[in-house]
Amino acid sequence: MDEYVVQNAEKTWNNQGVPIWLVSMLKPDGTIHCHAFPPPAIEWRMAEYQLDSIDEALDMVLHEPFAVDPMATFQKLPDPAAQAGMVTRLPGRASEEPVRLHNAPTIADAREAHRLRIADAKTRVQVKSPKGKPDPLDAIRQHGVTEQGLRIKTALVDAARRGVRGEPLPEETRRILAEVHPVYRTSEEATRA
Repeated sequence: MDEYVVQNAEKTWNNQGVPIWLVSMLKPDGTIHCHAFPPPAIEWRMAEYQLDSIDEALDMVLHEPFAVDPMATFQKLPDPAAQAGMVTRLPGRASEEPVRLHNAPTIADAREAHRLRIADAKTRVQVKSPKGKPDPLDAIRQHGVTEQGLRIKTALVDAARRGVRGEPLPEETRRILAEVHPVYRTSEEATRA
C-alpha cells in the first residue's frame, strides 16, 4: 500500500474557467500526484450516500480515483461490493449488476457498496494529511456544505434513483425541486408562478 501525503489543497480554476479543488499529494517515489474535483463534490457525496460527516465525504472523494469502477468492464481488479454479494437486477435488465448509487435497493445499500470500494482502494493507496503540520485539507472542510445545498442535492438524487425505476416522485421531492427548476412544478404551480 502506498501512502500519498497531502501537500496542498487550493481552490483554483480549470482551463475552461470552472472552479475546482486541486489537491497535490507527495507519492512514495517523490513525485507529485494531483487530484482535481469540483467544489460541490463533498456536498454531493453527503447527499448521495446520506453521510453526516464532511470528513467521510472528503475521504471518499480523495480515494475514488483509486477505487474499482463497478461499471467498467475493462478493469483487472474485481469489484469488492459484487464479491460481497452486493448485486441487484433492475426491472427490464437481463442480468444482475453490482450495486451502485442509482440501482441500489436503498441508499444504505449504495453507501455500504461505496464504502467497500473505498476500503478496497485504501489497500492500494492511502491519502494522508501531513503529520505535525497544518492540514491543507482544512480549506476544503470549511467550504461549501450548506443545509439548502444538501436538501436540493438529496432531492435530485432521489429523483434520479426513482427515474431509473420508473417510480413517481413523492410530493416533498417534487416541491423541493420545483424551487430550483420549473420542470418539476405541477401545472397549478406553474400557473401561479
